[in-house]
Formats: sequence, structure tokens, C-alpha cells
Amino acid sequence: MAGLANARLSSRLLGVLYLEFALTGAATTLLGPLIPLWIKRCSLSDANAGLLVAAQFAGGFVGSLFANHNLRTSIFLGMPLIALGLGAFAFASCPLSYLCTACYGVGLGLTMAAINLIVASGHSGRRAYSLTLLNFLWGAGALVSPVLVEWARRHQIVSWSVLGLGLVSFILWLIIIFGGFSPPAQETHAGSNWYSPALLLFGILFFLYVGVETSMGDWTALYATRMQHVNDSIAASSVGCFWLALLAGRLMNAALLRRVPEPVIYWLSLALALGGISIYLFSHSSLQVLFGAAVTALGLAPIFPLMLSFASDSLLAHRHSGWVFASASLGGALVPWLTGQASASFGSLRVAFLVPASAAALIVALSLVRLKRSPRSIMNFSLFPLHAKPGQE
Repeated sequence: MAGLANARLSSRLLGVLYLEFALTGAATTLLGPLIPLWIKRCSLSDANAGLLVAAQFAGGFVGSLFANHNLRTSIFLGMPLIALGLGAFAFASCPLSYLCTACYGVGLGLTMAAINLIVASGHSGRRAYSLTLLNFLWGAGALVSPVLVEWARRHQIVSWSVLGLGLVSFILWLIIIFGGFSPPAQETHAGSNWYSPALLLFGILFFLYVGVETSMGDWTALYATRMQHVNDSIAASSVGCFWLALLAGRLMNAALLRRVPEPVIYWLSLALALGGISIYLFSHSSLQVLFGAAVTALGLAPIFPLMLSFASDSLLAHRHSGWVFASASLGGALVPWLTGQASASFGSLRVAFLVPASAAALIVALSLVRLKRSPRSIMNFSLFPLHAKPGQE
């Protein structure tokens, strides 16, 4: 992977990849504001709506599993799959919508993992900062999603708007193909093993974090509509508030990383996220849900870029480490699905939010276990070895 790390990416190629990464944010979070509309359109239960989210992230699991084998191929295959899946989902029948979300889920898994690793390997000196800015763009795309859906709902062009997102991905893909741009070729990794203790730890953390973020983002809209003080725009407003706070949090994190040690930001963010989820559990009005969404998202904002920064050396050192990204997609599929199942079983989304709350608590527990097993990490004020060599995880 050294060749990739040392290769100078053209600014134009990076510009296209950054735009595509922003689009993946919109596509990943699209189902959140769409779920209330799809429940009415297809007469879905909460459990079946959760299956729609699960289908997307199951596709993401498959895509992520193979993303690290060849980063260039992942980009070339992932982008048109996003375009195809979104375009088909826009006008698909209710039964076929599951297949469409799975299709663009595969594209998301391939594209997001590849772009993350390309940026991580090309900016090893300022990795956390670069990944935070990259994921800030993802958050910007995520924020576009509820705004677009609300605007399209008002103008009764929801399907055409979803199709438009697919066309943007297709156009960006054509720019890469016919513009002569090409992501750097990937050289043989230093290690070929698929497993190491560090990879296992990060696989579990990715699983839990993406599960928490996806559950909160996708179920917030429906939760807000079942509270007091509801209006027609509360669904889009609540999920928009979540992603706006996530976006602001990542922008603030990029500034803080210049002055504050990464572990300090990591632990404070976990504490803030747990506090925000607690607000969800005790909310009794849509306004309280909006506040809880903002606090939770501010806490979640820095966590994934920091985790990815900590994990990058281990990921780049093993050719078969794509399963770590795949575990993130698996978490994005299973935790929201379990949340929907809990809601259907107990007849309460409030109770169902105990599922992502438990996942967030597990992230804290695993991080504490890592500290106890590595006493030097406390002295060095470093949660994870940032520059571990292959075989030293």
C-alpha cells in the first residue's frame, strides 16, 4: 500500500471523489425522511420499514467486504451501482423497493470504504483532520437528504428527486471515466491475514457505531411524529436537525483537532452522545426530540472519523480487512432492524431506542477495556496505537 500512500492524487480527482462522498451521505440517509412516506404508501409496519433499512445496509455489507481488495475497481463499480439503485428505487413497486435499496447499498459499501482509505493513505500525517473533513462532506450530503425530501413532498415530486440523486452519481462516474481521472493503483499489502486483535476490536466498534448513528437518524422522524406538538414538517425537521448537528459537530471537531488531543475529543463525544440518547428516552414532545437529536448528533459527530483514523494503519496493512468496513454496514442493517422489531413487539419506539442506547454503552465499555489492557495508553494519552506496524496490533 506504500505506493498508494505516496502517490499524489490530482486535485481534480479528489474534487470528484469528495463530491461523490457527499452524495453517499445523502443516499445513505435518504430512507430516514422517506420512511414515514413509504409507510403510508406501502402500508408498512415498523418492522417492515426496518427491513427496508436493513436491505440497504445488507447491500453495504457485501460491498464493503470486497472494497479493500482493489480500491480503483471499487470506485469504478460502486458509483454506477448507486446510480442504478437510486434510479430504480424512485419508481419501483413496494416489493421491489427492497431489492433497489440493496443494489445502491452495495454501491455505497464499495464507494465509501474505498474513498475513506484513499484519503487516509494519502494524508497519514494529518489523518484524523483529513478524515474529519471528508466525513464533514458526508454529513453535508446527509443534511441535503431531509431538505430534498421535504421540498419534493411539498411539490409532489419525491420520485423524481430520488432519480435526480442517482443521475448525479452517474454523471460523476462519467466524469471519472471520460475525464482521464483514475484512482491510484493499489499495491500488495504488507500483510495478507484477514484477522488481528486490532482488526477485531475495530470491527466491533464500527458495527456498534454505525448501528447507533443509523438507528438514531432513521427512526427519529417517525418518533417525532408520534409526539405532541406535531405538524406536517416535523418528520423532516427532526431528522434534518440530527444531520445538521452532526455536520456542525464534525466542522467543530476539525478545528478542535488542532488544539485538543484526539482521545479527549473521543471520550467527551461519547459522554455527550449518551446524554443525547437519554433525552430521547425521556422525551414527551416533538421539541424535546429535536433537542435530543441535536445533542446526540453533536456527540456522535467526531467518533467515526477518530475510530477510522485509529484503525487506518491496521486496515491498510491487511489486504483482506474489508470485513471491518463490512461489519459497519452489518451494524447499520441489524441495529435499526432490531429497533424496529422492538418497537413492533412492545408497541413503543421509546422502548425501542434502548437498542441503540445499549450499543452506545457497549462502545464505552469496549474502549474502557482497551485502556485497562494497555496501561501505557493512559500515560501516552492515546486510546489506540496510531501507527502500529503489521503484526504489532
